[in-house]
This record gives sequence, C-alpha cells and structure tokens, in this order.
Amino acid sequence: MTCPRDLLGSMESFLKRKEFIAVIGPRQSGKTTFLEILREHLRRKMKIPDEAICYVTFEDRRLLAQFEAEPVAFVRTFMPSGASRKLYLMIDEFQYAVEGGRKLKLIYDTMPDVKVIITGSSSLDIKAHVGKFMVGRTLSFHLYPFNFGEFLGARDKRAGRIYRGKSEQVIEWLKEGKDFKPDRGVDVFHEEMIRHYEEFCIWGGYPAIVLAEGSAVRKKLLADIYNNYIMKDIKTLLELATENNLYLLSQYLAAQVGNIAVYQNLSQAAHLDYRNIKKHLNILKETFVCREIRPFFTNRQKELTRNPKIFFMDMGFRNTLIENMVSLDKRPDAGAIAENSVFIRLSQLLEDEEKINFWRTKVGAEVDFVLHREGRVIPVEVRFSPFDRERISRSLASFIEAFKPERSMVLTKNYWGYLEKTSTKILFVPIYYL
Repeated sequence: MTCPRDLLGSMESFLKRKEFIAVIGPRQSGKTTFLEILREHLRRKMKIPDEAICYVTFEDRRLLAQFEAEPVAFVRTFMPSGASRKLYLMIDEFQYAVEGGRKLKLIYDTMPDVKVIITGSSSLDIKAHVGKFMVGRTLSFHLYPFNFGEFLGARDKRAGRIYRGKSEQVIEWLKEGKDFKPDRGVDVFHEEMIRHYEEFCIWGGYPAIVLAEGSAVRKKLLADIYNNYIMKDIKTLLELATENNLYLLSQYLAAQVGNIAVYQNLSQAAHLDYRNIKKHLNILKETFVCREIRPFFTNRQKELTRNPKIFFMDMGFRNTLIENMVSLDKRPDAGAIAENSVFIRLSQLLEDEEKINFWRTKVGAEVDFVLHREGRVIPVEVRFSPFDRERISRSLASFIEAFKPERSMVLTKNYWGYLEKTSTKILFVPIYYL
C-alpha cells in the first residue's frame, strides 16, 4: 500500500529547478517508497516520459562501484534518447558513496540536462560528504515517519479528511498569522479523533508500524527497526565496539522526556564522561532519534549555556525503549507523551525555517514551547486535558505579561476557543488538529 506524503507538496515547486535534491530521514521512514510516489508525480503531473526517469540504489554494490569509478559515464548510461530530454536520476541510499559530494559536483557542473535526487539516512553523512561540495547546488528536504495526517490517510480516510480541513486553518494561523476564530466549544469529532491520536502517540509513525495490524506484530517490527537499523547505524557512526552505553543513554532519555536534561545524570546513567555524552547526543540527533531544544532567554548567551530538553522524533521508538505500549488513559506519562508528540509536529512544520525553545523561570513558571516567527515569538502550551471553556495557566499569563506576544496557542484535548488577553490573541485548538 502506497500512502501519499506531505513532503511532495513542499518539494513540487523545486522539481523544475536546476539544483539537485537530497531527501534525508531515518531508516524505515519511507524514503524508497517516497521515490516511487515522486516517480508517479513526474509521470502523471509533469508528463515526464518513463525513459527519462531512472531509479537506482547504492545498496547494489555493483552500481555503487560503477558510480565511484566513473560517475559521468555511469549517468550517461541512463540518459534517454533525444538530446533535448532531461534525465531525472533517483539514487537511493546515497550515503554509501565514497566522496559522493565531489562526484555529484562533477555531474552538476558538466551535465546540465540531469536532475539528481538522492536519499540518505544520516544528516551527518550528507553534510560531511555532500554538503561541502554542493553548497548552492543542493536543496535538502527531510522525510520523517508519518505525521498524524498521513497516519490517518493510511488508517481512516474519513478521519483524514476531517483532519485536513481543520488542520489547514490551524497551520495557516500558526505559520502565516492568518486570522482564525473557531466556533467555541467541544470538538464535534472529538471521540473519533482522540482515539486515533492516542494510538498514534503510542505506536508512532513508522510506515511499517502504521500499516501493520495487531500489537504483537507492531512490537516485533519496532524492535527490528531499533535493533537492525537505527542502533546499527549509530553504532557504526560512533565506531562503538558495543552499544551498551548507547542503549543505557537512550533508555534514560526515554524515561525523562519532557524534563530538563542534566548532563551529570546522563553521564551516570550511561557510564560516559561529559565529552562522550555530547558526542552520543549529537549522533542521536543526526540519525533522527532525538532532538534537543534550549530555554528561551532574551539574553542569547544564557540560552546557549542552560541545559536543554531532549525529545524523541518518533513516539513508537520512545515507548519501545521503556517497554510500555499501554494506552494513554492508563499511564502517568500521558502529558509528557503529548508534549513530545507536539514537539515532533512543530519540528516538521517549522523545519529549516525558525527555531523552537521552551521557557522556564527560577520560580518554576514554564511554557512548553516558544516558536520564533519573523522576529516575533509565539508561546504554545500543551494542556492534554478536557476543556469546557477558555482558560490559561499562570505560567502562560506570566509569559504574555513579560513578552507581550501578538499570538499564543493552547493545545487542549478536546476544545476549540478564542480569547484575547491584553494585546495577545490566544487560540485554543484540539491537539490532534495541529
């Protein structure tokens, strides 16, 4: 089953440009399937003939060896007949190529009728081996596991249509500041949507997991993704003889989601010194396992020196680490799971555009996320509980009083609403429509 991916819409306007394209994301996030979707788009919408679209994978060592030996000659073997035609060459698993960036530059500079689209499973590999040679010549896009809208598209078409109609308005309000005053009250589709959302928060968005049926099958597939793909890649990047320290660190981080990371505690849990903790955390980031956010300060230096929070980029992966796939209504970390799920979505929506912080004061006031948009800040509070009216926490009220943002968002479990406090417009949105 092939499910549509939102990334195609983001990439569409760049397919006719000269720059090469890099699609980067974790293993098993659907990059190979996405190339199939892209191929169909090129054929059907852009009317590119079949012979002008070619797919190869560098997991085929024979093809990899040919590319590494003579990259230009290799590409010419796929050129369509007729000198005026352009070749779209898709190369899967490009990270296996030695000095791949240098070879791409040669193709880019000498073959103007070729558009190369590569995929890779580590942003570290792409940056190190492609980026430095292809500055200004490559556009990078990230493909993550399914977001909630894509999850619904695969699991429940009707719920997917409900989500799309509501979510578009929320995202336009968040990213573009487009006015949106919803009808106040409990969301009429709440029971249907929250059931799907809680399933998504437990099992995550890896396509194989979303499309699988039954808890036992999903658990086995998640364990395989963890052991055979992600940890194997990380172990290789870190040049580890054993992954025991990495496992201990990952498990500790999974248990501490939503809390501020204390490096001394991380060191004790993983039996690693500070330098190695930082190295491991960086690899977890570059392989799309975790990402950190730092506290919001008007003093930039303080922001850089205070401890971060660390979130996972897929909740199924996180819940597998702590061996807990119990439903949200039966677990004490439901709020932390909701906060992490919101972070994943915000990261996808604001990719390569702006940044995300959290805010915490010495006296304990806290706002979950502070988004930066065009020189302005937008505080976002996650309140994973039922609402029957508009209300904000003391912490959010303190932030609004201190920084006077134009807009703010409160993500509820079930409620639509709108409130103005001083000069701040506050939108209340059911969490599943973000």
